[in-house]
Amino acid sequence: MSKIPSTEPVAYSSTGNARLGWLQLLVFAGIACSYLLFAPNYAWNAEETGTAYGADFLQEWVGARMVLTGHVSELYNVEVFRAWQYDPNLVGFAWKTDQYFPPVYPPSHYALFTPFAMMSYRMAVVAWLLLLIGAAWFSAKLIADIANHKQNSENGNSTSEVANKARYLWLGLVLFPSLLFSITLGQKSVCWLFLICLSWRLLQCHRDYASGMVFGILSIKPTLFFLLPLVMLRNGKWRFFVGASVSVCAIWGTTACLIPIDTWMAFAKVVGTTGNYAENIGYRLDWSCNLMTMAYSLPTELTQWCKWAICIPLSIYLLYCVFEDRHFAIDSPEKGLMILGSTLLISPHTYHYDLCILLLPILCLVTTAGQRAFAYYGLLAIGVTVASEFQEFFHLPILPILLVAMVCELRLQGVFLDRPRSFLVPAGFKG
Repeated sequence: MSKIPSTEPVAYSSTGNARLGWLQLLVFAGIACSYLLFAPNYAWNAEETGTAYGADFLQEWVGARMVLTGHVSELYNVEVFRAWQYDPNLVGFAWKTDQYFPPVYPPSHYALFTPFAMMSYRMAVVAWLLLLIGAAWFSAKLIADIANHKQNSENGNSTSEVANKARYLWLGLVLFPSLLFSITLGQKSVCWLFLICLSWRLLQCHRDYASGMVFGILSIKPTLFFLLPLVMLRNGKWRFFVGASVSVCAIWGTTACLIPIDTWMAFAKVVGTTGNYAENIGYRLDWSCNLMTMAYSLPTELTQWCKWAICIPLSIYLLYCVFEDRHFAIDSPEKGLMILGSTLLISPHTYHYDLCILLLPILCLVTTAGQRAFAYYGLLAIGVTVASEFQEFFHLPILPILLVAMVCELRLQGVFLDRPRSFLVPAGFKG
């Protein structure tokens, strides 16, 4: 008589877990060394170079340096901010003057970077790269914990198949193009992924207040912060909303007291031009993944009209999906993908490296609906890779199209799964 396969979870040996932990450490350490040794943006050269050492991190360090040294009143003075970037005595190298990183973040954002401004720029870039790699590593660990916890809470225990999949989710993280782009460009999106993962994990542990406080740190990146707290409030997660509010008040209130009102007024002028950000020189329509990009990709005579005809209806539909859809639990990967995807689409400015925040719901979905997760992962990875060619050939951005399709597909999936069988299957059918 054949034995019935056991459904009990497999207890992986501590030796196996230790080996996997060391393997992860070696992989992430190898990534850090590869960037420091071979990436052009992290290759130190005191002579004139074509690109800025540390890439986009330069404008964070310069802004933080101005705050730290008492020049905060000149933070949004374009000429002064640009001059600081080109001062070889300050940054330690010279680079082409036809490139420039503008001051586009709020004063609170630059204030949080002041610990890096205490170092020389060269050392600050190395510390920043290590922070990005560390954020990716810890995000991978949190995503595995979140995926396992979800199964434990729903099924009473985690099956061996789910547990095994969760152990290797980190491979999907290190191979995702958006995350690698974020690190290559010195961008902060990996840090945002870490904050979202940590907030989500605390929420799973029923520590809603602490979860909200962690997520409140993301308010220094307002274009990614605005939607989730409102969804939590809509779903009765009051402690999360209060925690986020306390964190926001602490960060912004402290900087409001320390930074002069004139600086805030100058930043308000920057905010006033956010809607026309895509018209600026150097803006990459092919990299962008928000709704506004689709309107700006059209011929000039249609742009203004389509900003209303495309962006407003789609934004309303996305908000309807997020706030009214009750087919998925608030902590489900599907709901998380819908919320974060809609955030990227409605934001006035998001680039393809911001897509790495979607790794949390997509990789968690691997353990329960692998085919769907791999489809989402593959489409976004291919979209990021071919974004420039697609824009050049079709004169349309592919990333917002893919994101809209994903949110709509999730909405339709929930609707059809919720409908009774008699509606989907002809009467009298026996299968």
